[in-house]
Order: sequence, then structure tokens, then C-alpha cells
Amino acid sequence: MLDYFNRYKRQIMMNGFGREKQEILRNSSAFIGGIGGLGGATAAYLASAGIGRLVISHYGKLTETNMNRQLLMDINRIGEPRIDIARENLLKINPDLVLEMHNVRLDDQSAYDLIKGCGVAVSARPNFPERLSMNAACVKLGVPMIEAAMDDMSGYYFNIFPHETPCLRCLMSENKDWQELGFGVLGAVSGVIGSLAAVEAVKILTDFGKPLKNKLMQIDFSTMRTIQVNLKKDPKCPVCGL
Repeated sequence: MLDYFNRYKRQIMMNGFGREKQEILRNSSAFIGGIGGLGGATAAYLASAGIGRLVISHYGKLTETNMNRQLLMDINRIGEPRIDIARENLLKINPDLVLEMHNVRLDDQSAYDLIKGCGVAVSARPNFPERLSMNAACVKLGVPMIEAAMDDMSGYYFNIFPHETPCLRCLMSENKDWQELGFGVLGAVSGVIGSLAAVEAVKILTDFGKPLKNKLMQIDFSTMRTIQVNLKKDPKCPVCGL
């Protein structure tokens, strides 16, 4: 039997983290909508950090075109459900992890059901209908959501704290047009954004550091230029407006 605190010794050593925060993380749950290149990196780093439970949704089977970015996958298992492959590889990272895997696309009801009971949600689906369903569920449940996405050589993320910060619906139309597989992906770009989402998730779950609030972080990886954009709530937002 591995010594739990020895396994996480190096992050326990972080100033202000210690065993107390590690125990909080051990007893925490997170929902991840999508375990592709971005969400897969988030899931892997939350598992390696010692989170207690992950609830994950991802629809579909593994294709060869997934392999340039989805590091939880296995090229020898083309055609198999991605959640099954991810389950096996996440448990190799952290055998104590409690996993709930769902091979579904998200709608308002399924997002609500899966996010309920989690301390944070990470939005990593490559389409806005599912992201907006997650957003609506998080606002109803009062669960913080990390909105993270990439396109080509750029990426962004921001945190949604229900009724405190703008929600996703404040910032975009319900009919936002974005072709699901119509954009280029460098795997390392999606991995970096997914890793940043994992950092924010740990901070939110353990009250460690200062999570990004009311700002969107955008990174242009072709020039390594970073921009923080101020965000404002829409008082007439149909999801979070008072």
C-alpha cells in the first residue's frame, strides 16, 4: 500500500498548501465535460494531484485523428469508446480515484444531473450547446465552472462563479456558431490550456491562491502574447441575471 502523503509530498511542500489542502482535495469532486486534448489534460493533472472523485462525460469512439492531442488515449484501441480507455489510464495515474464515466452528449438535464454534488466543473466540449448546458446547470446549482477552449494556436479560459461573475451566457448568444471539428489543433496548445484549467480547479476546490475572477485569460501561442480581458455581467442575462 502506497503512503498517501508521501505520494503528494512535493505539492504538500508548497507554501500555504500542506496536508490540510491535500485532505480537502482528497475529499473533493470535479466534473469534466469532455476528455479530448484539453479536458484529458485537466483530468490527468487532477488525478495526479490526488482529487478524490471525477465525473466525466465524453461521447464517441476513438479515431486516428484524435491521437495528435489526446494523451489519455491508446492508438491500439481505435474504435473503442474514449471513456473506457480514459478510465483505465486515469486509474494508472491514481488507483485511488473514484471515477464516474458517461458516454453521453450533454443537454440541460444531463448536465444538471452529472454536475450535482461536484465542487467545480470544467467546460471542455468542442461545441457551444453543451457548454451552455453546463453553464446553465452550474448557475442553478451554484457550482463554479471553468470555461476553457482553444482554436488553432490560441486559447482562453475564465472562471464562472454563479451570481458573482459573468456566466457564459452573459458573453455570447445562445446561437453561437462554431463548427465542432472545423478548427486546427496543436496538441500541446490544448494540453497547456487543459493544465491551466486543472490549476484553477485545484485553487477553487481547496481555497488556495487567487482564482481568476471577472477576467478572461487569452494566450496567442504563435507569439506567446498573453492578454487579460475584463468581463462584465449582463444584468439582463436569461441565465444568471437577477
